[in-house]
Amino acid sequence: MIRERIIAIWEYMDLSAAKLEKLTAIDRNNWYHLRNGRRRANEDDIEAIIKIAPQFAFWLTTGQIAPEIGQVSPEFEEADAHLQGPHVG
Repeated sequence: MIRERIIAIWEYMDLSAAKLEKLTAIDRNNWYHLRNGRRRANEDDIEAIIKIAPQFAFWLTTGQIAPEIGQVSPEFEEADAHLQGPHVG
């Protein structure tokens, strides 16, 4: 499940493997292999993602959210953004 959550964050933030390499210093091939299921997520991956997206730390590690303390999921953040969007009428 951690791997899938890392990929969800990656997609939500519209990151490429090359961009992740720049942000995390983890080789882009490692990110490609993770995405393609050739390897499992490890503690370095988890720590790196949490550093660039700390609001997803709790969700990444537990699958749960705690919006009252700023810990959300990409899905929650996207839904919240739509609710906060411009109102018509």
